[in-house]
Amino acid sequence: MFVPRDKYLWDFWLIYHGGFFHLFYLQASRNLPDPELRHGLATVGHAISKDLKIWQDMGTALGPGPEGNWDDRAIWTGSVIAKDNMFYMFYTGTSKAEEGKIERIGLAVSQDLVHWEKYSANPILEADPKWYEVTPDTSPFQEVAWRDPYIIQHGEWFYAFITARKNSGDPKWRGCIAVARSRDLVNWEICEPLKTPECFAQMEVPQIVYSKDCYYLLFSAKSAWSKEIIQTSGIFYMVSTKLMGPYSKPKVLLGNEAGTLYGGKIVQDANGHWVALAWIGYTNAGFVGGLSDPIPLKFGKCTIEVVQDGCDPNRW
Repeated sequence: MFVPRDKYLWDFWLIYHGGFFHLFYLQASRNLPDPELRHGLATVGHAISKDLKIWQDMGTALGPGPEGNWDDRAIWTGSVIAKDNMFYMFYTGTSKAEEGKIERIGLAVSQDLVHWEKYSANPILEADPKWYEVTPDTSPFQEVAWRDPYIIQHGEWFYAFITARKNSGDPKWRGCIAVARSRDLVNWEICEPLKTPECFAQMEVPQIVYSKDCYYLLFSAKSAWSKEIIQTSGIFYMVSTKLMGPYSKPKVLLGNEAGTLYGGKIVQDANGHWVALAWIGYTNAGFVGGLSDPIPLKFGKCTIEVVQDGCDPNRW
């Protein structure tokens, strides 16, 4: 388990390069009177590991922009991908002027995964009213959800999968995964959302993994956001034989009432074995704010089996 000494850790993303897993994660001071205050003060931390268990802290990778910028309030969840000897980090930003209610996505670039420079024409991805909510008034969360980009390359296109909400249907269950595509990681076309069952208010921190002829869509949600799965908060997955869907009804990967493990990612460890990582929230000992050890997984026929359950709050 990785728990930064003086920082809370929550949502995270990874890239493997040069024999190391590079972990980027949201962080905020542990001196806050309430850990829930961390969201409005988030910056991006960086750590490296060879085995996903022992981590070396590399300090802060990215912070808010200057006063008055679109991202001057806090930096939220993102994704990193490599292209042509450069690294591209996509991140969520909010502004003080809008009280954090409008979420947008920006880009930062690096040659070494340590020093990052924000793109001059940020933000590069914003919600499109053709398919998505673009005003806080229609959301029960009183925000424009457009965050947590996850980037993959598929054929000649790069795709971004984004936490968003549709602009039609029952406002309670408009949660969706937005889609955008690009050929160069800079110029983006907003597309219609993934074809998924309409049963969540929000679907956070998405990831898509391909294994054994199936696409697995991972996301996290609280029990109060679901009309299908009762008393479970945590990490869910849906399955499809096509990247854009349609995807199956959700199944629980790692979940419990407290939502102890959240924001999960599936990766292959240094030996090529599939494992899950998640950040650790509320346990019997209170709020942890750290990263779990790898949890072994096994893929079946359009299913993911957790070999070792990591959700027992007493374990952490």
